[in-house]
Amino acid sequence: MPQRAGEERWRWLYGQLRAAILDHRLPPGARVPSSRNLAKQHGVSRGTVVAAVDHLRSEGYLETRVGAGAFVATATPDEAIVVTNRKVGDARKQTTRATLSKRGLLSAQDALRLPASHSLGKAFRAWEPAIDLFPIELWSRIAGRVLRRAPRSLYGQGDAKGFLPLRKAIAEYVGGARGVRCDAEQIIVTLGAQQALDLASRLLLDPGDSAWLEDPGYPEALRALQAAGAKITPVPVDHEGIDVKWGQRHASGPGLLT
Repeated sequence: MPQRAGEERWRWLYGQLRAAILDHRLPPGARVPSSRNLAKQHGVSRGTVVAAVDHLRSEGYLETRVGAGAFVATATPDEAIVVTNRKVGDARKQTTRATLSKRGLLSAQDALRLPASHSLGKAFRAWEPAIDLFPIELWSRIAGRVLRRAPRSLYGQGDAKGFLPLRKAIAEYVGGARGVRCDAEQIIVTLGAQQALDLASRLLLDPGDSAWLEDPGYPEALRALQAAGAKITPVPVDHEGIDVKWGQRHASGPGLLT
């Protein structure tokens, strides 16, 4: 809300913060940005911010903790709760829900939602690497040395396929360890296996195209193929992997094989 003519700056900022609290844009328990950051964000002095914060604290909207800053009170004044309920109800009447595409609906329907992990990962734990075995100290030293010597271009747009030296190292590794013939230009670095599966499905398949999937296989590969609208054929596996001959006898040639 713009500042009204003749309105004091601290009172205007007080109103902005109070409205954010009542609308739950600043929910109970949330940390309020520092006075320095608020002053910079709104183009006011730190004294103006302090005055607004002090007023909100005196009214019970904020709580301060020594050495930690200001936080939204877990229980706001009674009159604030009444206003909050009215504003939330008005907002619900005014908003409409955005609709997803068919692909978006498939992705949302089959998405596997995992809770955030706050524990130390152990070996053979589903969905997590063995974090307890990761060489953190060595990694930190190497990362620090690389970043200290890194050219400014490293912080720019970069190559969409990923960091070239990393792709070269991957090509050398899979060539020696797996016997795969490839070079760095054929490698794309992704954020993980699921992004790689989703990207491959979208780039290589049109809705209705055939795709073979190992049976039993990776469940999240199935989700990526379903989201792409692929016609999926489960293909049995043996001691060497997917049974290609079985697939050739029972299904059409795949656009993608996982």
